[in-house]
Amino acid sequence: MLKIYNTLSRKKETFKPIKKNQVGMYTCGPTVYGPGHLGHARSYVNFDILKRMFLYNGYKVKHILNITDVHDDMIKKANELDITIRKLANRYTPLFLKDLADLNIIPANKYPKVTEHVPGIIRMTQALINKDYGYVEKDGSVYYDVSKFKNYGKLSGIKLDKAKTGTRVETDKYEKKDIADFALWKGWKKGEPYWKSPWGKGRPGWHIECSVMASKYLGKTIDLHGGAMDLKFPHHENEIAQSEAANEVRFVNYWFHAGLLDIEGQKMSKSLGNYIEMHEVKSKGFNPLSLRYLFLTAHYRSKMNFTWKSLKSAEQSLNNLYQKVIEIKTGNKKQTARNEIMQSYQKKFLRSINDDLDMPKALALMWNVVKSKKLSNEEKYKIILDFDKVFGLNLAKIKKPSIPKKIKDLVKIREEYRKKDDWKKADRARKEIKELGYSIKDTKEGSKINKI
Repeated sequence: MLKIYNTLSRKKETFKPIKKNQVGMYTCGPTVYGPGHLGHARSYVNFDILKRMFLYNGYKVKHILNITDVHDDMIKKANELDITIRKLANRYTPLFLKDLADLNIIPANKYPKVTEHVPGIIRMTQALINKDYGYVEKDGSVYYDVSKFKNYGKLSGIKLDKAKTGTRVETDKYEKKDIADFALWKGWKKGEPYWKSPWGKGRPGWHIECSVMASKYLGKTIDLHGGAMDLKFPHHENEIAQSEAANEVRFVNYWFHAGLLDIEGQKMSKSLGNYIEMHEVKSKGFNPLSLRYLFLTAHYRSKMNFTWKSLKSAEQSLNNLYQKVIEIKTGNKKQTARNEIMQSYQKKFLRSINDDLDMPKALALMWNVVKSKKLSNEEKYKIILDFDKVFGLNLAKIKKPSIPKKIKDLVKIREEYRKKDDWKKADRARKEIKELGYSIKDTKEGSKINKI
């Protein structure tokens, strides 16, 4: 039985899709005005694990991940650089997609852009005006009257205070918990891009883009909507209000929110100097999949604290796993794999991932398989690759690294010193080998060399 924590009901629920064996999944994508950071990475990895879990359970998944290419932040950045928002989006969208590829994230079925859906946004805005949920201001802006939506606050738990309605919020993002009328359409201001509308020149507000694109590609009611925890209010709350007012049906059946990421115990912020962009992981010599492994060690809903030390530890664990997989893959395979053993482990794995994505438990199970003395290498390898369909660590592609001639020569020299009982020189040779990035393990069969 597959259970997911639904933010709307505040409890784990048995997952029941609208269409049998099919999942319509919408996740909030980036505003493409700069490089992605580690908080983004954690969210997208968690969405990917969710999707992989559905696929592992035999579902077909239609996944939509939007690209926000018109937004207050984009306009500000483009003006600073003296370029158009289109050029800015074209600069950073490929970097975002490269980050996803580096993290081995399965591509979405579609990456719709806001600027490609302005006609649909205008239509939904007009529908909300016609139903008396939207009102037009003198500057051509259109706002949503939150006092008209009876269930406003049902996702976030923030209660509507009628005394505060009528206050308008012009910015795309705000962190205050005060409820306010939000922009569906923004009247044009000098220095901003614009589109023509029934209310004059202007551009879309932030929240309405997701309502329009989700309904276009997945239907008026969708199975699951994902986002980071900080999007619950106001973004997702506003999506519900405008979607359900316009379409008169439930917008989303299951809301999936991924926990946030602190850096060294503090909220990530440029002002604190702890803002870490994705490219820094690679520039410091880390495999991006070490970051993915690190995220697997915490439950997706929990707040996670990132440190460079924890990433180093995760990389060591991942490298250790790679080495074990190579040993298992190339080891003795005389014993035939027993299907009943595999099925037993698969059932345990399925119970873990289907219990609201308990990935730490699933990861511990894989290490049990790796270390098992009762399983044959063939059994271990098949089970590990099966689990990796969800982990996404690319374990099937791991190959034994070729050892450079210089290292092989040093190993031979060390062996000669060992035969002569010249342990000082042998230790120096081992140290030199280690400094070059390799380790030696002495066994009955001879010295085994591994890349560190």
